[in-house]
Parts: sequence; C-alpha cells; structure tokens
Amino acid sequence: MLRSALLTFRMHRFEVLLVAVLLTLTAVSALVARSHVAAANPSNECWSQNWSGGSTLECQASVANFWGAADEASFVASPLAVSLPFIVGLLLGVPIVGRELELRTAGLAWSLTGRRWRWLLARFVPMLILGGGGLLIVALLVADMARVAHPWNYLGPGRIPDLTEIGSEGMPLAARGLMTLGIGLLLGAVAGRTLPAFAIGTIACFALLFLGVPFLQGRVGEGVAVWRDQTDDRPALYVPGISDAGYRAPDGTILSFAQAQALAAGQPCPPDETSPDPGMGKAVTGAPVADCSGQWLAANGYAAVTRVAPIESYPTFENAEIFATSTIGLVCILLTFPIVSRRRPA
Repeated sequence: MLRSALLTFRMHRFEVLLVAVLLTLTAVSALVARSHVAAANPSNECWSQNWSGGSTLECQASVANFWGAADEASFVASPLAVSLPFIVGLLLGVPIVGRELELRTAGLAWSLTGRRWRWLLARFVPMLILGGGGLLIVALLVADMARVAHPWNYLGPGRIPDLTEIGSEGMPLAARGLMTLGIGLLLGAVAGRTLPAFAIGTIACFALLFLGVPFLQGRVGEGVAVWRDQTDDRPALYVPGISDAGYRAPDGTILSFAQAQALAAGQPCPPDETSPDPGMGKAVTGAPVADCSGQWLAANGYAAVTRVAPIESYPTFENAEIFATSTIGLVCILLTFPIVSRRRPA
C-alpha cells in the first residue's frame, strides 16, 4: 500500500504539491487569524457595555480594534475556505484516471495489475487520505477560528450562525471535498482527458454551490420554518425561497397577506385613526383615509407574522448538507469502478 501511495504521489506530484501548499497555507492562516483575534478580544464586561450603548472610550477602542482583527478571520473563512474543497477535490480527483487514459498508459497498468478495481483503489485511496484528511484538519481549524472571532453578540455569548457560512467550516467543508473528489474522479474516467474534465467539473461545482445548496436549504427550511410575530426579535435564519408574510387570526389560523387584505377590504376605520398600516394602506397622516385594512386587522386581533427558520434548526441544515454532499461523492466514486472495469484503454 505504501508503495502504491508513493507511486501515485510521484505520478501526480504537481497536483499533490499544489494541494499540500493550499491546505498548509489555509491552516496556517486560520491559526494566525485565531491568535490575532484572541489577543484583541475585549472582556465580556466590555462587550456587554458595547451592546447596551454605555461603553467607555477605552472599551469602544478595544471593540474597534477587535473588529479589525476579526476581518482577518472572515477572509480566511470566505472565500478561502469556501473555495478550498472544490479546488482540492478537482485537482486530486480528475488526474487519477483521466491522466492515465490521456497519456495512454492505462492499458499497460491494467494488464500488469490484473484487476482494474484493485488498480483504481490503489490510486484513489492515497488521494482520498491526502485530500480528505487535509480538508478535515483545515475545517476544524477554521471552525475553531470562527468561534473565537464571535465571542459575544447582542444576544449574549456565542455566535449567530448564517446559512451562507455552512460550507466554510466544520464537517460540511470536508463533505464538500469528498463530493468534489468523487465528481473529479468520475469525470476523469468518463472524459479520458484532464482539461475537459476540469472544465466540466468546475461548471458542476458552481451549479451545486449556487443552485443546489439554495435548493436543499429551501427544502429543509420548509420542514423547520415556523410563523412568528413580526415584533418577535429572536434570531432566525434567512432561508432561500422562504420569505412568507401574513397575519395570524385570533383563532390561530394563518392568512396570507392577500387573504387578510381581502378580509379587511371595505371595513370601517377604527375611531380616531387617520393613517393606515404602512404595509396595507397609503394614506398620508391627516388626510382622509382610503384604506384602513391595517388598522382594522390590528383592532380585531390579527397579528402580522413572518415565516422563519428558528436559530436552533441550524444543525439540521448542516446535517442535511453533510448527508447530501457525502452521498453525491460516494455515488460518483462507486460509479467510477464499473466505468473503469469496462472502459477501453485507448
């Protein structure tokens, strides 16, 4: 196994060295950014004063200095960490089969090995260890750096997560690397040439990142979203495709904005009301009221609500992406074995 790994690394030494450099630089950047942020972190008392609006000049300067250091962490998390699994996956995955087919050395290698699946496994496992192991270390370091960079917010200790940051740290980052490695491996075996496989793989990764991820988050969000009063200031997650607004009736029924407006249309204005709700009417204060829908709904117990994903559902989105991306990667890897077994060398 060690001999096969050394042979694989020697054959693809350019990609291996480039990936090793990228992983090392990102890991070192995360460690350096973490140390800078930790050194600049103000005390909890200073954070509390900052959010309450009664901080001293010294505390304000300390917080401002901290945000300057935190910008380093945000750069490491995005775009470096977001793009890293796609770069690593394609660099390591595409040449495993694609280069041997392109250079016409696959036929000789397959004839000497005997079983093609054994040959593929010997080439793939070293790349998987390098890419998967390196990405996992980077993912953990970036996640630790992100936690240090968000020690306190206006809600108290801890970080307010954002769905756009899911793939920039932790296990989702490593899972994206596995997915891209599998996609690169499969495309290299199908195309038989590295450059077209790289091009198609890049397009596929962009499509998954900008179309697939929002679609997945929207489907997960449909299952975890709840209706909350618009006056409820508890933190929530912005989910692509979920921005519903409406009204909650006194009996708990949820009405859409159009349904509520139709229900209140033509109703008399409550006493002493001259200006309707900004979302329902357009009259100017002091002028005759043409539409009192907003006032009528409020006066009759209809509360304005929005549909949001609770902050506590963040792990659900993480687990869904880990499962989806890992599954795509494993399926691509498994599909490569029968393709290699049946493919003509030239």
